[in-house]
Amino acid sequence: DMKKAIAAAGDGQLLVPSFQGSRVDGMDRKAYIADHVTTAHLVTETGAGLMEMNTSCPNEGHNRLLCHNPLLVGRITEAVKQEIGDIPLMVKLAYIPSDGDLELMVRSTVGHGTVQGFSTINTISAKLVDANGNQALPGAGRDRSGVCGNAIRGAGLDMVARLAAIREKLGLDFKINGVGGVVSPADYQAYRNAGADSVMSATGAMWDAELAHKIKASR
Repeated sequence: DMKKAIAAAGDGQLLVPSFQGSRVDGMDRKAYIADHVTTAHLVTETGAGLMEMNTSCPNEGHNRLLCHNPLLVGRITEAVKQEIGDIPLMVKLAYIPSDGDLELMVRSTVGHGTVQGFSTINTISAKLVDANGNQALPGAGRDRSGVCGNAIRGAGLDMVARLAAIREKLGLDFKINGVGGVVSPADYQAYRNAGADSVMSATGAMWDAELAHKIKASR
């Protein structure tokens, strides 16, 4: 399906394949890195012009997110880059509150020449309840979920601005893809003003199929 979608892209359109390695109980670090490499190789077979390594899936659980271990992300992206060659590699991040940790992420990846950009942010994991305080999403194990849309825009803009500041501070060349709560042309412009080179919408685009047209018309 991914290969067909890439081949069907029109002028000005680009499919960005996103992948991650599987974390299996009992797996050692070497095997975990190798699984990322294997998955990245599969993505290259689709004819992708670039790819995104997801280090921030909320379903992993906050304490298990790969992006909270910048040095390991650095090791994995080094191995992945050796496999994919000249194909640009982006890393998708969750919200990282510490400036020191975020700068370490940049130094461990872009600083080593393995990553060409970051996409930020993913949804934010939270315990969801209804107006009566009961579990909002039905089913066992669904008391927590990734929150998206308006609620996370501030966090997304904060991450983009901080990454842009780190980029300037270190004098490094990498792209920033702003994501989170983009539901209007004003949101798009806010991300651009914060330093994003590109902007992505997921929830907003699902609720408003004309969002991209509105953003283009406003520029």
